[in-house]
Amino acid sequence: MIIAATLAACSGNRGAEGEAALVGQEDRRGLFTLLPKSEKPLAKAKLHFKNEDYGLSEKYFRQAVEENPNLTSGWLGLAASYDRLRRFDLAARAYKVVVKQTGYTATVHNNLGYHHYLKGDLAKARKHFNAALAKDPGNPYVLNNLEMLESPSA
Repeated sequence: MIIAATLAACSGNRGAEGEAALVGQEDRRGLFTLLPKSEKPLAKAKLHFKNEDYGLSEKYFRQAVEENPNLTSGWLGLAASYDRLRRFDLAARAYKVVVKQTGYTATVHNNLGYHHYLKGDLAKARKHFNAALAKDPGNPYVLNNLEMLESPSA
């Protein structure tokens, strides 16, 4: 699904120990004290997205891209947060920035496919999922989304 793909696209190179620290702490105030100020919004955004708190993830992803407009992972997370908030107009604008920065990668196609799936445009969703699969055959997120698309409830 989009969550896993976005988190994979947004994940830094901190390793499992750093990720466990971001999620496993009860004292969330002290959670980000070791990070440089410039990395805090993105780290907070990823944590809130992972916890399915899309309003706060949107806030922090937006802050991250305002501070660093070239932060592709921030734009991708912002678009995914907007999708989850059903703000498809804003998600489309964020995806345009991502495409301009990276082109149509497998992750971008997968997320755009999910974007169209949420909007109910299954034909466009399938087109993007198939394009993602062509760029990254065997990608488990894409395969999962294609399976979801084929399910009777879709």
